[in-house]
Amino acid sequence: MPIERMIEGMRREDPLPRPQLAVPVSLVRAAAERAKKTGNPKTLAMSDLIIVAFFYLLRSGEYTKPRYVNRNGKKIKATRTVQFRIKDIGFFNNSFAIDKYTASLDDLLNATSATLRLGNQKNGRMGQCIHHAAIQDLTWGPTQALARRVFHVLDNGGDENSLLCDFKWDDGTWDCIEAADIVSHVRSTSRDMGLHRQGIDTDLIGAHSLRAGGAMALKLKGIADTIIMKHGRWSGLTFLMYIHNQIAHLPNELSQKMSEDVPFVNITNF
Repeated sequence: MPIERMIEGMRREDPLPRPQLAVPVSLVRAAAERAKKTGNPKTLAMSDLIIVAFFYLLRSGEYTKPRYVNRNGKKIKATRTVQFRIKDIGFFNNSFAIDKYTASLDDLLNATSATLRLGNQKNGRMGQCIHHAAIQDLTWGPTQALARRVFHVLDNGGDENSLLCDFKWDDGTWDCIEAADIVSHVRSTSRDMGLHRQGIDTDLIGAHSLRAGGAMALKLKGIADTIIMKHGRWSGLTFLMYIHNQIAHLPNELSQKMSEDVPFVNITNF
């Protein structure tokens, strides 16, 4: 029934996002360095997902284990968001596509760009793509992080429908990164870095802080709002909720500019 479908759609709709503090790119780099030292499969997977989330401005539900709820005795997905699968990631060497299923790790790490194709989003949009060029000589860049994730899954027996967040333990068992894992890792990395000294309260950051941080990084570098909106798949200026007024860089020179006398005329007085 149409009414039943409408009610079910409202039930499964994602709750409104609660603004979280943006984190700097230094946290992303620190998480990558931390993972490299441990060599732990889960930590490595979390680190690469953190990198991807920051650069591609992802929502946590798009790259972590899907949540399920019981509804009328049936187990269904809590949201309609489709998690990224291996087949949703594409790599390119200049203008030529790389066959990720046969490529070596070096082939993928040396890709010049990588694309994520979204199956479905919380706002119902489907088939959108987000793209990043490789950052040369940067091992923790977005294309390299995707390369490691895709190669790990395929090299350990996964297939095109495996999730980007899947990983295999050393004993051969499969596991999946959850949103809570990302929150824990981001917060512990923040504590290790002492980000509280920069006014970034650990309790006020989470998985969404990566999306916020990516948007903030673009804004601080002078990237146009329209480009940020397109890259983050915002239909309006709602991304501005992430541009926090406590960030010291934003009001730079505002008082100086406001103090300069700019003559103007009230053109409605005729």
